[in-house]
Parts: sequence; structure tokens; C-alpha cells
Amino acid sequence: MFDQYNEGTGSEYARIFRLLSAAKDEAEKLQLRNLMHLTNMALLQVVIDWDGIDPDRELDVNLEKLLGSKAKIAMKDASENLILIDRH
Repeated sequence: MFDQYNEGTGSEYARIFRLLSAAKDEAEKLQLRNLMHLTNMALLQVVIDWDGIDPDRELDVNLEKLLGSKAKIAMKDASENLILIDRH
């Protein structure tokens, strides 16, 4: 059953995902390869925790596909919270 507590947890995971993605993008711009690797690992861990997956037990889980679907959710949540300010 999907309750309000789980919905809040999902939005927190989406927020963490967005923050890590931004850190990864900045690391890439600065060519900080070790930091890029660490943020990739952190993003995978967020996805695993978000869905409650045990990768050792669920061998058929396609983490790359799951990562992509969570990225879409996280970015969709961000665009829904975006406020545009018209400057004159």
C-alpha cells in the first residue's frame, strides 16, 4: 500500500538524486574523475535504496534501466516545483 509516508520518502530520494546529479555534472566539467566515479556510485545506491532492492538477491534487476527511470522521476518532480519569474 502506498501511503503518505512513502510518498514523502520518494520525494526525498528524488531530491537527493537531483543533488548528486548536479554534483556529478560539476565534477565532469572540472574533469574530476574520482569524484565522478563516487557520484555515480552514490546515484546507484540511491536508486537501490529508493526501490528497496537487494542487488545480491535480485540478479535480474537492470540497474542502468532503473537509474534512467528514477532520473526521469526526479527531474519531473523538479520541474513541477519550478517557479518561473518573468523579469521586465
